[in-house]
Amino acid sequence: MQRERYIDIVKGLAILCIVLLHYENGLFPTKVNVFVGSFMITTFYVTAGWLMAMRKNALTTKELLHRRWQQLGLPYCYWTAIIIIFDVLLWGGGYYDTYYIARELYKSVTLRGIGTLWFLPALFFGELIWHWLCKKRTFVIWTILILMLTFTNAYHCIFDTHQEPLYRIVDAPFRVMTNALNACIGIAAGSYFYNFTNNKLAEWRLGKTLFVGVSLCLIAFLAANYLPSYLSFMWGCLAPLLGPLGFLCIAKAVQSSRWTDFFDYWGRNSLLLMVTHYSIVLVLFQWFTESVLSKSFSGWISLGCFIISIPIQYLLVPFFDKYAKYLLGK
Repeated sequence: MQRERYIDIVKGLAILCIVLLHYENGLFPTKVNVFVGSFMITTFYVTAGWLMAMRKNALTTKELLHRRWQQLGLPYCYWTAIIIIFDVLLWGGGYYDTYYIARELYKSVTLRGIGTLWFLPALFFGELIWHWLCKKRTFVIWTILILMLTFTNAYHCIFDTHQEPLYRIVDAPFRVMTNALNACIGIAAGSYFYNFTNNKLAEWRLGKTLFVGVSLCLIAFLAANYLPSYLSFMWGCLAPLLGPLGFLCIAKAVQSSRWTDFFDYWGRNSLLLMVTHYSIVLVLFQWFTESVLSKSFSGWISLGCFIISIPIQYLLVPFFDKYAKYLLGK
């Protein structure tokens, strides 16, 4: 199936938001960070469900398993090994302690994932669950989705208030389950969104599509920041799901503009930026800032590091495309 530019634009926006929030430290208003944090991960789930609906879920379970193992499973294994080797080198230089290395190894084998690598098993299992679930009757689908929401809410009530080492150990496999269920919920939303809006988006004028997109993003912003406490449970359904749908509408309206080329580029190369920015490039910037410059990695310094990091990572794309495509599941 031919790539859809507007989907890559939205994925590019999401991955750049993820990188920015990982670098940004104390500079942006809290409400902006809360809103961006609400949609930046779920955008990938929603777009995955959108694409599955576009393809009409035509793959068999075996075909889907094989394809996503190549695209997500193998990169998880490869980059886990690369990052562990990188961490061990820093451990040898005294930057990390032994506990940190042991924790990273445990997170790897439980599929909790080092840094941003947790996302790959979450999307992998989330797609498989939805592929199985969407073939069921509507009543069964909605019953299971509600049970998923109940489980993930219970998980956060139990584990989010505890940071003790024992809880962190027990938490890892449960977090993998929760991440996969959250991914499945986002994928389901993306699939329903596509089926509900596809014909409408084709009929709407660009101005109307843009207006609907901006309106959905505004609702998502308000939901992320201003829901009353007794409606807080709705945060997980409104902001993280309506935001991506809003940006899909906006991207659909403006996709022909050359101003979107930058986002389109990173949408097509989002996996490379995902797996390298947090546990490797960002760590090197933090080490240089704190150990060499003796500066705090915060404020304008951290934002400056983000700006510098993007051209550096831009140069990594042709290198990996030429010499190590297999590391990215290509």
